[in-house]
Amino acid sequence: MKVMKNSIKVLGAYGSKSLDSNTTCIQINTNSVIDAGNIVKGLGTKAEYIDNIFLTHSHLDHLNDIPYLLDIFYEKRKKPITIYGTSKTLENLRNYILNWEIWPDFSEIELLNKKLKAIVFKPIEIDETIILEDDTKITVIKNNHTNSSCGYIITKNENSLLFSSDTYCCDSIWETINNDLTIKSIIIDVSFPSKFKQLAFDSKHLTPALLSEQLKKLKRDDIRVYINHIKPAYSKILRKEIQDYNLLLNEGKILDDGDVISLSNEYLSYNANRSNINKKEIKKLIDIGKSLTSEKNFDVLMEKILLGAKEFSDADGGTLYLVTEDEKRLKFQVVQTDSLSIKMGGTEGKITWPELPLYKEDGTPNEQMVAALCALEGKLINIPDVYETKDFNFEGTKKFDESTGYRTKSMLVIPMKNHDDDVIGVLQLLNKMDDDGNTITFTNEDKQLIESMASQAAVSITNNRLITELENLLDSFIKSIATAIGEKSEYTGGHINRVAEIAETLTKAINDDTTVFKDINFTQDEIKQMSRAAWLHDIGKIVTPEYVVDKGKKLETIYDRVNTVKAKFEIVKKDYELEYYKTFSKTSSIKEKEQLTIAFQNKITSLEEDLDFVITCNTGGEFMEDEKIERIKEIAKQKLKINGEDTNLLSENEVYNLCIKKGTLTNEERDIINNHVTVSYKMLETMPFPKKLRRVPVIAGSHHKMVKGGGYSAPEILDLPMTIEDKILAVADVFEALTANDRPYKKANSLNTSLRILSFMIKDQHLDRDIVKFFVDNNLHLDYANKYLSEEQMDEITIDFNKI
Repeated sequence: MKVMKNSIKVLGAYGSKSLDSNTTCIQINTNSVIDAGNIVKGLGTKAEYIDNIFLTHSHLDHLNDIPYLLDIFYEKRKKPITIYGTSKTLENLRNYILNWEIWPDFSEIELLNKKLKAIVFKPIEIDETIILEDDTKITVIKNNHTNSSCGYIITKNENSLLFSSDTYCCDSIWETINNDLTIKSIIIDVSFPSKFKQLAFDSKHLTPALLSEQLKKLKRDDIRVYINHIKPAYSKILRKEIQDYNLLLNEGKILDDGDVISLSNEYLSYNANRSNINKKEIKKLIDIGKSLTSEKNFDVLMEKILLGAKEFSDADGGTLYLVTEDEKRLKFQVVQTDSLSIKMGGTEGKITWPELPLYKEDGTPNEQMVAALCALEGKLINIPDVYETKDFNFEGTKKFDESTGYRTKSMLVIPMKNHDDDVIGVLQLLNKMDDDGNTITFTNEDKQLIESMASQAAVSITNNRLITELENLLDSFIKSIATAIGEKSEYTGGHINRVAEIAETLTKAINDDTTVFKDINFTQDEIKQMSRAAWLHDIGKIVTPEYVVDKGKKLETIYDRVNTVKAKFEIVKKDYELEYYKTFSKTSSIKEKEQLTIAFQNKITSLEEDLDFVITCNTGGEFMEDEKIERIKEIAKQKLKINGEDTNLLSENEVYNLCIKKGTLTNEERDIINNHVTVSYKMLETMPFPKKLRRVPVIAGSHHKMVKGGGYSAPEILDLPMTIEDKILAVADVFEALTANDRPYKKANSLNTSLRILSFMIKDQHLDRDIVKFFVDNNLHLDYANKYLSEEQMDEITIDFNKI
């Protein structure tokens, strides 16, 4: 691994070897290390490039890889390995290891084909600084371990880290840190539990209690504390004590093999050697990422986010908040605490707790509430013990603990930020638990994992909201079209609303059915697709002329021309009267006058009867007999004078409209209104529906097709076989039309009459029998009728669909 220019890598972090841990070794650049506890395993084949080894002392765990490094890579080396150390340390290495008895003395052995010794020893002094090829500075410092030991300050780019190595209490370490502001962090030894105070003194190592006392000498509050040299045998108790004493200042950590540390205190991706753990964590992160991005149910998504964060961090409890739309409060979404069996929000129902204010009444930021501050400043907050901090107000937490017997201790609060870096929510985790059920502080690994998961969660929340908002926008747009059509034609707007309701109800009922339609399983997207197709099925009527859409009478165009016909009848009547009075005045015979009057009255009566008949015929019906058509034509032949010219009482167009056999529309007008289906399809086909709604245009454009084939629709889809969605919409459209009591051109059918007509349409293979029968068998028709039909329409039902 190529070490970063401003960082170092911990190859070995422990005070002894075990299956999972290695002894002290720190790589400070590509070809230099401090101590040699784990060079070969830590670097693999790249170990051959190590040219400089800085020893802190001559204990075996700090130099044990030197013999193997020389042995393994001897014939590949082209330059000596330079080993730095105090004179006594180098003397011990030479006398007790490279002494020809334990291992060959490579300082006396030349490299192959080179007149250079394999090892060069370079004694160093306290306060001496060595500058390496990449300008890294290594300064030797005093520590308190053996008579020959030392520590080092590593400096890169004006940033420094003090590595104490093995040490006991040492005032000079803290004096150096207090006086050298380039030092940003310290790696310090904690080897034994605090109960081994005498052993620590004898072996010159620190315990958590001793380090806690030593840290009181630190006069700076910006130093990050890393701990190394833990003895694996005491790992569990040491980790707990370190957390209890709050030794990991400024988000420090207990070091592991493979950690990478930034000298400027910028956290890097550490644990490179813990591949098995990393793979599991990465896999879990990927798995939960997939789960979050695929989850469509918002409440389930909220719960998954909190559960995932708790699982990653071993937290006992947690709360998920979302920022309100006005960005002034935090709203509780999910609350869970395992040890108290608390589950609220998410799939457990809404939380009624009051929202947390982000600002005080005077408008200043609410910095006393940790979740509020996290949201306001967008920063992670890690609190080892909420009872010990003075930065936040935890009175509410303490009261909750008092009432439940719970003890809130460690807390990790993470902001969730969207792609615009805006905080949209906060994850608050409580009480990280170790394997023995003890509460410990959240680690930096927790921070990195939860921050990564929080980012995924924020993306999922944003996407979920965006999809929901877009769907709401689409639905609102669709319904606004229905409203626009309703403004143009009130009954058409009502028709669209009711057809959509029937179609949605019928679709959901079929989806839930376990009998006739047990093999039909609509997805939620398909149900939405059906609903939107129903809302849009008559969109084409927006271009249909109003006088056609709302043609309530046969003579109606932009107005009812029956009034014109009445006026012409009135003219004829006046002509009759004028002729009668003229003749009457010239007649002297009483008998002739009586006969003249009777004839006049008969003509007026006949004229009024003809007018009444025309008015009756002007109202559309189910069927107009041929005899009535013939009478209209005879009436039309009557003459009247207009502008001195004789003309027929009814014009050719008036006769044509009055002779419409069914309804109020002429063939040409019916073609116009039928064309709305083609227009609907063409309008919808141009819209970029998402894949899950791709059949909306076809479903909407097929509602006047027939099961047997034919009907009318756009030519592009007329010959396509009808799907179950097409058939559902056709049934909904016909049933609403038959039962509607708001049409200006027809009387409302009773429920039984409507069902009888449906039965005829089934026999003629216009509608699907199974769907109509299911609609009736499940009393969906009655549910609809009770809501929309008048009392007069609710007659006795005599139609038996089992016999059809």
